[in-house]
Amino acid sequence: MALSSWSLLLLIIFLGMIIYGQTQFIQNLRNKIKKKITGNSDDRKEKYDYEEMMLFPNVGFQRKDGNWRLNVHGWRFYASKRNKFLGESSSTLGERLARLFASSEQIVYYNDTFQRDRLKPFMVEDKTYEDIIIMIGTKHNYTTKTDNEGQFRTSFIISDTDVQELKKTLKNDQVLIYKAIGDNADLWEGKIHLLERRGLSIVSDIDDTIKISEVLDKIRLIANTFIHGFRVVEGRLVLLMELTSVFFLIL
Repeated sequence: MALSSWSLLLLIIFLGMIIYGQTQFIQNLRNKIKKKITGNSDDRKEKYDYEEMMLFPNVGFQRKDGNWRLNVHGWRFYASKRNKFLGESSSTLGERLARLFASSEQIVYYNDTFQRDRLKPFMVEDKTYEDIIIMIGTKHNYTTKTDNEGQFRTSFIISDTDVQELKKTLKNDQVLIYKAIGDNADLWEGKIHLLERRGLSIVSDIDDTIKISEVLDKIRLIANTFIHGFRVVEGRLVLLMELTSVFFLIL
């Protein structure tokens, strides 16, 4: 039975796709073999280029024996094209659903798009079971390891003498700067807030205490978190500045 012109055209296109795919496969295979032979594989380097680390501000406190317990908490991750695509797709879908279910009063909160930088933590892959080197000053080096979620939490005991020496090198003697190094020698800086054995500290929430979040309205909460610029509760910044001159503030 003779093929119609449309069937013939589709057959030609299909065969062309197969031939093109085979050609691309062979070319990619050749390139990989060439990189392996010459030792110029960029796979490891490209992965390292996307690796990052987030160090969360933490506290160190003086114990009864006078020594200090310094706590560190970090997260190791790398960019994932798959997660980035899923994150961007879900954010677009989220915007449409939010506008669909938002009331006439709430819809004004969705006059812009989601800010990608705030969605970034949802678009990455955890770097699990990786050795992390922690450097506190020049005398104290420690090694820890990320868990199955790419995070590490640990603490170190340092003498009061060493802490006092470190304070002399800091602009703010109540905030200790430490370094964390990943397995590809990338260096990140974190902060440890030092709590003296005697004194008064204030522990404060952030949402609707310092920053306007509107947590009771879920539509507005999403908009304030992922769309709009962060806004400070009126008069709260001045109050915090006054408090920090007398007390130690933990957010």
